[in-house]
Amino acid sequence: MGTSSLEHFITIKEPVYPELVHYFYSNISFQNNHIRPRVLGRDINISLYKFVHLLHLSCEGVDIYNVDLHDFAYPDGESAHTDSILLHVDDNLAFVRNEEVKYYTLTAQILAKIIFYNLMPKSGEYSYVRGSAPLLIYCLLKGIRVNIPKLIIDYMTSDHLLIPNRHLPFGMLITRLLNQLKFDLSTERSIVPSVDIYITLLKRMRVRERAPAPQPQPIIPAVVPGSSFASSASFDPYLALST
Repeated sequence: MGTSSLEHFITIKEPVYPELVHYFYSNISFQNNHIRPRVLGRDINISLYKFVHLLHLSCEGVDIYNVDLHDFAYPDGESAHTDSILLHVDDNLAFVRNEEVKYYTLTAQILAKIIFYNLMPKSGEYSYVRGSAPLLIYCLLKGIRVNIPKLIIDYMTSDHLLIPNRHLPFGMLITRLLNQLKFDLSTERSIVPSVDIYITLLKRMRVRERAPAPQPQPIIPAVVPGSSFASSASFDPYLALST
């Protein structure tokens, strides 16, 4: 996470303003490294540099939007197969094209959840990872820096978000941007996101916690029948040893 400067970004928690999110997307464009939406009758012009600064991100790293496991320029010695081994801890070639999260390692499953909620948000079914998501998990696991701001902007301005009734992502991020730009949101209707990704992740991560090892009971020395120590139920072996 630290390699791609995500620590601050994934902890953003803000109310969401559904109408403002709709306006934001209905007017958004990205040209010449500037994001240009219009909200509450006000034109917004945010340079990529300012966008990065407001969200405490970094533009350094590879651009993986619309790139999958098979198209990526891997480091020497790496491939889609070694990527698959990292995600599954299994060298079965059949897993290279696997899209089901349940076959991933627990760590990879947790990263998939973070991606689904924070970086490439989706609605509905969370059991499958497709497109750039498996590659992004691989990069995070390997410490390969990813251009997260470019990924977010490409996702924001992608054609699939133009589908009617489509869930519009990054509501909390948009609220954070509007607050940073000094918009007065006091009279706008807001909702609190119902899913707490952090509680979800903590529940999954508890699987990895081990119960404390049981403490061994003290070993009571055996008593030889007929000895002077074998007498009654009140016999104290430790006292006997000290005599």
